[in-house]
Amino acid sequence: MEHYKAGDGADRPVSKVKPEKHKQRLDEILTNRGLISEAQIREALSRQKAHGGRFGSQLLCLGYIDEPGLVGALSIQLGCEGVVLADLKIPETILETVPRKVALARKVLPFEQDSEQGVLKIACEDPTDQNLIEELKFIASGKKVELFVAAEAALNRAIAKHYLGRDLSWHDSLALEISEALTEAGKTPTKAQPHRPQDARPAVLLVTDENDTAPLLQLLLEKDNYRVIITDSTQDAIDLLGSERFHTVFLKDTVLEDCKDLGSRIRRISPNTVIRHYEMISSLLLNQDTNSVDGDMYLENLDLFTSILSCKAKLTTNHSGQVGLYTNQLCHKLGLSDKDRLTITNAAYVHDLARFYYSSDKAQDSLLVIQLTIRLLESLSYSPRVLQMLRSMYISLPKGHADGVPIHILGGNILTIVDIFCDSIPRNDRLTIDKFEDVKKKLRDLLGKLFLAEAVETFIEMIQEEILHVRTDQKALQVMIYAQDSSFRQTLELRFKNEGFRAISQSSPTAFIGLYKRREPDMIILVVPGEPEDVKSFIGRLAEGGVSFGNTPALLLTDSSPSPLFSLLERGIEDIIPLDDNLNLLLSKIRKLEIKISARCKTAGEIADGSSISRGRMAEMNLIKLLQILGPSRKNVRITVQSNQRNKAALLLYLNRGQITFARSGDLAGAEAVYEGLAWVRGTWTVESAASEDFPPSNNHLSNESILTQGCLLLDEKARQLLQAGSHI
Repeated sequence: MEHYKAGDGADRPVSKVKPEKHKQRLDEILTNRGLISEAQIREALSRQKAHGGRFGSQLLCLGYIDEPGLVGALSIQLGCEGVVLADLKIPETILETVPRKVALARKVLPFEQDSEQGVLKIACEDPTDQNLIEELKFIASGKKVELFVAAEAALNRAIAKHYLGRDLSWHDSLALEISEALTEAGKTPTKAQPHRPQDARPAVLLVTDENDTAPLLQLLLEKDNYRVIITDSTQDAIDLLGSERFHTVFLKDTVLEDCKDLGSRIRRISPNTVIRHYEMISSLLLNQDTNSVDGDMYLENLDLFTSILSCKAKLTTNHSGQVGLYTNQLCHKLGLSDKDRLTITNAAYVHDLARFYYSSDKAQDSLLVIQLTIRLLESLSYSPRVLQMLRSMYISLPKGHADGVPIHILGGNILTIVDIFCDSIPRNDRLTIDKFEDVKKKLRDLLGKLFLAEAVETFIEMIQEEILHVRTDQKALQVMIYAQDSSFRQTLELRFKNEGFRAISQSSPTAFIGLYKRREPDMIILVVPGEPEDVKSFIGRLAEGGVSFGNTPALLLTDSSPSPLFSLLERGIEDIIPLDDNLNLLLSKIRKLEIKISARCKTAGEIADGSSISRGRMAEMNLIKLLQILGPSRKNVRITVQSNQRNKAALLLYLNRGQITFARSGDLAGAEAVYEGLAWVRGTWTVESAASEDFPPSNNHLSNESILTQGCLLLDEKARQLLQAGSHI
């Protein structure tokens, strides 16, 4: 980065400007160096009095001095280094080190970063401001902050360019009040702009290449009092962002020329603007691709969080995962909206976890626990909707409830029903009809008093379906166990057999691999104590021998620290569990896997039976499993796979009598497009029946088996590279 001082040639770069002993006035420094005259000083002071701004900026605006000359003089005056900002290119990663609000309010601009030395360089008007220094040190999160003086007008121009997306003239930069740009209109106001009445309606930007549907969406939004601007170019959208603040920006996925850059600019210029990507107008109006997928991920995170806490505290009876699962299922079965479902399930996780941490050796008072939880959440200003639901637990129904109840009453009902059920059926006990009959009677005895009939009967129906599914399942899930400790191996095998699984075990890696290939188990338990490198080496040996962790869920039990082993999750290991945890916690994780596997098997059956349209998530059934099911079915189908990663184009597949004849994902075609999709672990898929006459021209002549074999080899190689990279960290 070049820094400048005045007097030794305006364009000569120097590394540092030495401070003079006594602080001089800026006009004195400039006059002594022969850069301005007395007449120019008088004219600049006159303009400053009339228009405001700094003296040096007026000289710059009048053209009496250039930016390097002014910065050099300011450096001498303040005894610090300076920076010339004109034509400076600043990477996005550096701009993000200082939040937009801070940059606008405090008139600062990060422009360079030395990652090795941990130094962040920031331009400002006064590097001697101690309050500013302390603020920026706090924001910089451990980095050393170095402040550089910049010319006021140049700083305003640079901030407007990089944070507001506007190119200002020198005159406009003098009239600009950056702090007002943040708190007022969200655009760059100047005194030179003529006054005109503003449209008070919130603005919506629609970026789409569909000429037929855009006017319809515009009409709907304008009926709700929104002002709609439509463009088919993301570059035009970027230009609009510099002069307009939008309530929401809708981005059609097919307009891909610069979407990533547009999204980052929107977030930088206006963090409160909502960004909505959409594929079809129907999905946008129905909101089917947003709340459902993101909400399911949100619930997975809740489940992961509570599991980590309960494992760390070694809680043997915590059933957070179970209460969250049943609450979510019941909300689905009652047909609640995604918004209400997520709120109620969130409340279920919070209550269930809190009651175990508030528990004691004495019998628990459910109402007391709920009150303690509410008190804690109130102190944290938690969601009022969640608090309302918790307050509605274990209380009598209001009169006239038959005509309908508020959502918080229904939520409290659902939470109480699931809470009583989970208390009555211990987490690690198998659910039997006899046990459930007792709970069912307890719930029905309270109909109309404590419980809504609809909620109770729907829950009973849901549990009965689960019991029926378990009892009519002709094949119990098979668990394969590897452990060298014979005593522990036998203990695991006996426990899983008693729980209704088909359990087999081996103590030799070679024998385990051979048995895996012959039996094709539903899940794997690996007991591998030792140092992290030894554990990784063992997992690598199994993968090289043919154990597919991507297809078979695997739980790893080890006494090694889990942090160095996180790279194994990329290889498909489902979870890493401390070896000293009790078997109940291990069994609870097995039960969760059992539910996932059963759901996947049910979906596979529906697909093979030839349903017209089937949908699912990659987390539950990846593309490998999907192709393995559809190949033998010999059906004509169209498969659309969408990754959760925004930069991934959708994968489109056509199968003619079960064989892949066409595949495309962005610029990738044929087998290469399929290899891309095989690596996706998050996203959604849709399978639809297709007529052969609608198939596009074939671009693939490889068999499904060849593609899957080569794809799995590529995945293993990628996983091996990640594993090796992780071992060097």
